[in-house]
Amino acid sequence: DTVVALQALALYSTKVFSSDGSSTVTVKSDKESHHFDVNQDNKLLYQERPLQDVPGKYSISVKGSTCVSVQAALFYNIPTPTENNTLSIEAKTDGNCTKSFGYTLSINFTVTYNGALNSTNMVIVDIKVLSGFTADPSDLKNRLLVERVDSKDDHVIMYMKEVPRNSPMNYQLRIKQVLPVKNLKPAVIKVYDYYQTSDQSETEYSSPCV
Repeated sequence: DTVVALQALALYSTKVFSSDGSSTVTVKSDKESHHFDVNQDNKLLYQERPLQDVPGKYSISVKGSTCVSVQAALFYNIPTPTENNTLSIEAKTDGNCTKSFGYTLSINFTVTYNGALNSTNMVIVDIKVLSGFTADPSDLKNRLLVERVDSKDDHVIMYMKEVPRNSPMNYQLRIKQVLPVKNLKPAVIKVYDYYQTSDQSETEYSSPCV
């Protein structure tokens, strides 16, 4: 299949290649229009325009005698959910910011269950460690209702046997800066029911020293 595809591409290139000529590409919606001129002087130049009418319907038309490649890229992010299910989590970060490097932060987080049952199933707390920091998982071991603590890549995973109804469970995890990071972004802590993963909640924490 690969050989056939390469043969097809080679044949296609012989049909569409031209050493001269030019083309104009027009990208248009009801509210805006963009034109791209491609000729022998700029045929290797990458050209782009931001599309403002999004979401929207765009048309692409080409006039000319040269072959051009057109690509559209859509970028988006999903914000951290603000609504709570029966599980919820809150986090606050404290630390001594007098040091310019190598300081330690304490992540104090609370897991709460307010559902109809007396307690949950097993609950997972997934803590994303801030960039440039390392965590000490031993802080969470042997704590009330904690069955296991794992460390994987830049995450600390805490397994809780259960969370009693209306009984907030408080924990603390220390993280230490080992690399300087500019424009340090917040990290996410996620809690979810091991057997009903749709019952989940997220919150963000950040360094108070930036």
